[in-house]
Amino acid sequence: MSGFVYLERRSNLPNATLLLLLHGYNSNEADLFSFSSHVPNHYHVVSLQAPLNLGHGHAWFPIHFEENMERWTAVDEVTTAINYVNDFLSFYATKNSSDTRDVVLLGFSQGAMLSYAVGFQSAVVKGIAALSGYLDPRFQTITNTNLKSIYVSHGIHDEVVPYSWAQQSVALLKEKKCTPAFYSYPQGHGINQENLMSLIQWLAEQQ
Repeated sequence: MSGFVYLERRSNLPNATLLLLLHGYNSNEADLFSFSSHVPNHYHVVSLQAPLNLGHGHAWFPIHFEENMERWTAVDEVTTAINYVNDFLSFYATKNSSDTRDVVLLGFSQGAMLSYAVGFQSAVVKGIAALSGYLDPRFQTITNTNLKSIYVSHGIHDEVVPYSWAQQSVALLKEKKCTPAFYSYPQGHGINQENLMSLIQWLAEQQ
């Protein structure tokens, strides 16, 4: 037993790209997997459950609160989550031989932050899709020279992860000579139909 909990929709094509879905805080692997039927067939779609059990959902790492309700996360706890995702990628590659030579990470909210952190350093990752999340400046070092494409989307009315955080993340990406595709939508902390369609189009273009 691996200890990993995940859902998958495998492609029937040889050497298909692995699309790894990382859900948000207090959610589970079934959330993002709900749109897997829309993903092009040149992907193996895998949705991984986060390891931290919150009772009604799961998280990649804890969110702590100050007395004034300011949120903060601990570097060591985020690093543990990064290692967990990397361990899964190694496990999945071993289990499926050559199927994971190329990986695209797709994360929502906390999963988006984790997608940046993993994708910036893991050489198997060629693309990152960050939905309603942000780039934590503590994990901004890019050593992955195989990272080719980044998709960013955010609701301008997001009450959980402020829209300004996404704008700051995109500005930081551009400072690092990345060219993210940035999409804004008149929505809150979620994914509307237009957002989903632009994401699927971006995925279709990643060959």
